[in-house]
Amino acid sequence: MKKLKIFIIIFLCLMLIPFIINFYVVFKVQDKIVDIKDINKYYDFGLVLGCGVKKDGTPSLMLRDRLDKVIEIYEKGLIEKIIISGHHSDGYSEVDVMEDYLINHNISKDVIIRDNKGFSTSESIENFANKYQDKTAIIITQEYHLYRSLYLAQKFNLNAVGTPAKMVNYGGQIFRNLREILARNKDFLKYLFK
Repeated sequence: MKKLKIFIIIFLCLMLIPFIINFYVVFKVQDKIVDIKDINKYYDFGLVLGCGVKKDGTPSLMLRDRLDKVIEIYEKGLIEKIIISGHHSDGYSEVDVMEDYLINHNISKDVIIRDNKGFSTSESIENFANKYQDKTAIIITQEYHLYRSLYLAQKFNLNAVGTPAKMVNYGGQIFRNLREILARNKDFLKYLFK
């Protein structure tokens, strides 16, 4: 009976670890999430993270909200260039769809920088760090995703803040939140000693 109690205690402690890591990641960067009205300086880039396109070749609702937010930030004169980072391969390109959407909303092609190798959040942040380490950035994604994005930016010593895209009920958000807890744990462990 005593061994069973010890096993249960150890099991419960192990079950708590992912939630402790999740809390740590959120706590570490929560002050880096800013509302657009509170941005009081100029940034070099707005970094938009990709998140899927519809079968008809238009942005998903979440992606559209991210693109609309970066357009708003650019039109307010808070950034110089827009980096679009996403998956790009034969027959599927988030980056093409993102670029088309921005151009169709009066953003000059000269303002847009493509990162075709942003296959994941960590790759998008790492790609930015490898090219623009000394530059400043506003990362644009939904708030639940900003915590991990900013945590990774911090790990790569980037001077970055995040602005959340409009949050609406996208459907399936509970699943995305749970998946994000696991992704925060994965990236925490992956970059633990960086």
